[in-house]
Amino acid sequence: MEERIIQLETLSALQDKTIGTLNKEIFRQQQDIARLQRRIEAFEQKMNELGGSEPISGNERPPHY
Repeated sequence: MEERIIQLETLSALQDKTIGTLNKEIFRQQQDIARLQRRIEAFEQKMNELGGSEPISGNERPPHY
């Protein structure tokens, strides 16, 4: 019985460590996603400022043709 309790305590400790590691990784990924979203928003704003708001049709020839 005591051996089974030790095994359960060991398993619990390993799970706590794994959960902590996963939480850190998720937090880091959330920060990366937020940073990338800000960069995309800044890029979209810059494109709009440069006049990139008109969509180009798939059949439209570029001006140099």
